[in-house]
Amino acid sequence: MIVYDAVFCVSPEHKYIALKAIKSLAIFSKAKRIFVITAQNNFVFFYTNLNCESLSLILLDEDDIIEGVDLFFVKKVLEERIGINERAGWYFQQFIKMAVSKEIIDLASFYLLWDSDTLMLDYITFFDSNNRVLINPKKEYHKPYFDVMKKIIGLDKKVNFSFISEHLMINKNYMQELINIIQKNAPENVLWVKFILDSIDDDSLSGSGFSEYEIYGNFISVKYKNSYSCRSLKSTRNGANFYGINPDKYDIFYLTKFNYKIVTFEHWQPSFEFFILINKILAKVFYEVRLFLNKDDLQLKNITQIF
Repeated sequence: MIVYDAVFCVSPEHKYIALKAIKSLAIFSKAKRIFVITAQNNFVFFYTNLNCESLSLILLDEDDIIEGVDLFFVKKVLEERIGINERAGWYFQQFIKMAVSKEIIDLASFYLLWDSDTLMLDYITFFDSNNRVLINPKKEYHKPYFDVMKKIIGLDKKVNFSFISEHLMINKNYMQELINIIQKNAPENVLWVKFILDSIDDDSLSGSGFSEYEIYGNFISVKYKNSYSCRSLKSTRNGANFYGINPDKYDIFYLTKFNYKIVTFEHWQPSFEFFILINKILAKVFYEVRLFLNKDDLQLKNITQIF
């Protein structure tokens, strides 16, 4: 069995749903350890609300991961280029997810990137019988991602799907190699992080100008094309539309009825309170009926442990 760690980057607005996401991975994945990378002032919150030892949870300060690069650094680059810095955190967490391959010394050879607003609802394997990483392909296409990829590593889009999913299993050595290539292509004395930001057009920098998932995925598609295989997992990014941004055990268990393996609760989604209320009532009724019919329902017990 391949040993892997899990890595979360958690922003302040995601810390409550992240509690549930972390517990869901502890229950349903085989991650050896869970690294939570967040601002240091969030540490007390996680220490207070999670049993870090039992969950094999390790908290790391986001500003200590990349030498010479913190959130302030990324904000400053954006401000100097386009006068605003609202997307700094979004870029910063991508660089962290790449950099951990080099900066966490004892990180496992594989590490699972997992979105902090996403819950795992059932057991999921991440390697096939030939020890290839299992990719969950998507249909997204965003041209600026590939424009930047071409500039920094000379690579065009190589597959007919997107690697951008709620998660991605990373080979640590492959990610290190990718960073080394980016750094080698960067101008002298320019750090790879700055090189990436400098390569994003102004129009894209204020929005979504770079994807660590797309560049890593397309890189291994060329260099290590036999290292992964595609599979389909039923997932939805619309959890907040149905149950709001703070789901309870009834909501999550009801979603398992539809065979969802992964559900994301995005803060930006519009919420319709009456619709959410009806869904929550249905979910609670479903939960109570299942509990009455089968008090030993393993799936019900597993979901309950998240809350």
